[in-house]
Amino acid sequence: MRVRGLVAAALICALTACSDSPPAPDPTAPTAPRAAWPTTGWPTAAPRTQGVDPAALARFDQQVGDVFTEVRSVLVVRHGYVVHERYWHGLTAASGHDVRSVTKSFVATLVGIALGEGKIKSLDQTVGELLAAPRSALAGVTVRHLLTMTAGLAGDPAGEDDLWASPDWVRQILGRRLIAEPGVRFQYSSASSHLLAAIVARATGRTVLDYAREKLFTPLGIDTTTMYEPRMGGAFDPDVDPAYTKASVAWPVDPQGIHCGGGFLRLPTRELAKLGYLYLNGGRWEGRQVVPAAFVDAATRPTGLPPDVLTGYGLHWWIDDDGAGQRSFTAVGYGGQYIAVVPERDLVVVVTNNPEGPPDPGSLLSGTILPGVT
Repeated sequence: MRVRGLVAAALICALTACSDSPPAPDPTAPTAPRAAWPTTGWPTAAPRTQGVDPAALARFDQQVGDVFTEVRSVLVVRHGYVVHERYWHGLTAASGHDVRSVTKSFVATLVGIALGEGKIKSLDQTVGELLAAPRSALAGVTVRHLLTMTAGLAGDPAGEDDLWASPDWVRQILGRRLIAEPGVRFQYSSASSHLLAAIVARATGRTVLDYAREKLFTPLGIDTTTMYEPRMGGAFDPDVDPAYTKASVAWPVDPQGIHCGGGFLRLPTRELAKLGYLYLNGGRWEGRQVVPAAFVDAATRPTGLPPDVLTGYGLHWWIDDDGAGQRSFTAVGYGGQYIAVVPERDLVVVVTNNPEGPPDPGSLLSGTILPGVT
C-alpha cells in the first residue's frame, strides 16, 4: 500500500513544468466531434485529431517493450476521447488491475459524496464522534487530518503486519499511539485511509461497496456486479490468490467486512480513467454533480498543511501547482499505478504496472506522452 514520494514527485513534475514544450498544432488535422460521456463506453479518436502526436505514443510503447517491461496497460484520454490504449502480458480491456493506493482516491471520493449528502457533517468531525471512540488516542483526529495524512499516525509500513494479523482492523488502528500532534506532520498512512472507509460505512449505514455502487460506480457506468470481495488476513494474499488475480473487479474486506481503504481495489483500465475524467470535470457527470465541486477543488489543490518533503498533497491526491495556473493531480499506487489528470491540457492518463515489478513507469510520461500533447 506504500507510495514512493520520489516517484510521485517525478511524475507530478513530469505533468507540468518539467515536460518539454509540446509541438505546435497541425491546422490541417481533422477535428472529431465533441466526445459523448463515456458512461457506456469510451469514444475513440485518432491522436492527431485531438492534438496528440502519434509518434510520442509509439515511443511510449517502444520503451515499454525495451525497458519498462512490467507495464500492464496505458490509456490516454484527450478531450474525452481515448486516443491511445495498449495492453501487455496477455491482458485485455476487460482485465482488472490491482491498483494499490489508487484505492485511496476512490475512498476519498466517497467521503466527498457523503459530505455533500450530509452523512458526514464536515471535514472537521472527529474520529471519536464518527467511530464512537472517545477514549482512543485518535479521538480528536478529524476527517481532514485523515485525508491529508496528518493524523499523527506513524507512516507506512509501520504496523501493517500487525494490522493484517489483527481480528479487528479498526480497533487495532484506534489502539495505536500518535507520534505527532494531528495537523502538523505529514506521514503517509494506509491506516488513515482504512479509518476513512470505516467512517463512510458507519456514516451511511451501508457497506462501502454498496454506497459506492449507488453513488459512484453506477453513475459512471462501472459494472461491479461480479465484484470479488475476499476477506483479508489469514491465508489470503492478493499477490497470489488466483480468484483475485484473475478478477476483473475486486475489493477485499477486513475481518469486519469493511472494504480496504488503503489499497487493493481492482478495476479495468477504462474504468479507472473514469475517476480521472470525473475529477477533470469538477465532479460532474452527464449533467449531474456526483461529487461536490468544492470537495473536488479542495482535494486537487495543496492543502496548506505540512506537505511531503518532495511534493504537495491534497485530499488523498498527489498535487502539483506551478504557480502559473497549470495544475496537475495524480492518484498513485505502489509499484507504478497512476491516474494522472492535467486540466490545462484536458488530459487523463492511466498507467498500470506489476505492483511488484520494477522499474516504475512514471518517468515515461515526461519523456514521451506529455511532450507530444499540444
